[in-house]
Amino acid sequence: MANDLHTEGFSDPLSNPGAANAAIARMLSEGAQVAKPEIALPAGGQFRLPGGYVSGGGDYNNARYEAEVRELTGADEEAITKARNGGIGRFIATLLACGTVSVGNEHSSATLLNNLLLGDRDMLLLEIRRATYGDEIVWDQYSCPHCGEEFRLSVTLDEIPVRRLSHADQRVFEVELRRGRKAFVRLPIGADQEAILAIVDRATESEQNTLLISRCLISVIEPDGSENAVSGNPDFARSLGIVDRQRILDSIEEKQPGPQYNEVKFTHDSCGKEVPLFIGAGDLFQGL
Repeated sequence: MANDLHTEGFSDPLSNPGAANAAIARMLSEGAQVAKPEIALPAGGQFRLPGGYVSGGGDYNNARYEAEVRELTGADEEAITKARNGGIGRFIATLLACGTVSVGNEHSSATLLNNLLLGDRDMLLLEIRRATYGDEIVWDQYSCPHCGEEFRLSVTLDEIPVRRLSHADQRVFEVELRRGRKAFVRLPIGADQEAILAIVDRATESEQNTLLISRCLISVIEPDGSENAVSGNPDFARSLGIVDRQRILDSIEEKQPGPQYNEVKFTHDSCGKEVPLFIGAGDLFQGL
């Protein structure tokens, strides 16, 4: 039996311990050179924010616009699907936290994301979607609201118009109110969105509007020129006339930068009518 064994290059450690040790060292060295499998980093990309990030100091001239996102991974999927049970606010916050790498020279953090304009947060979501699923959004069975026909619909992300601020200081603006008054208002940020989404299941639309106005309304100038600081005052927001409240809300919507999802439209070939397409976070991330 011994003659059948493959003994070429064999060194008996009992009769020649030096040669045996050298052979073992050679084998270990060869084994160390075996290439380890590489785990590729998630794909992503850099882009320019439409509003710009202004840190706590509020220096609009130093707003930062460059942002980087990455492809969502399986670990992210687990966190995001679990967050969905906590409501739309937690779902969006987790999506942003998982997919955002940096803004300017700052790594992503809860504080940074909460201080971004809503339009910039929407832009991050759109680019996270692009990095994860690609440029095309598909509805396998879309029903035309005019004729009822169901068909396959696809839209590319580049078909979604993006509004941009020409300067970061446009996040604060003036709104003409009734009876000679005017208001100074700021665009809402992530912290405002999260505060509203936290009550969305138990508050009426009017109550949500009161919260938004109270957070974004900075001051009101009276006809005599006196200025009243009213930021964070929900009672003052309730005391405003319905017309003035609507003017403030309309101005916020009209001036908010970012992807304009409510402006995406197409013409349905079968009935020839224009169809508005409303795209939300659920459409961008249909797989989650």
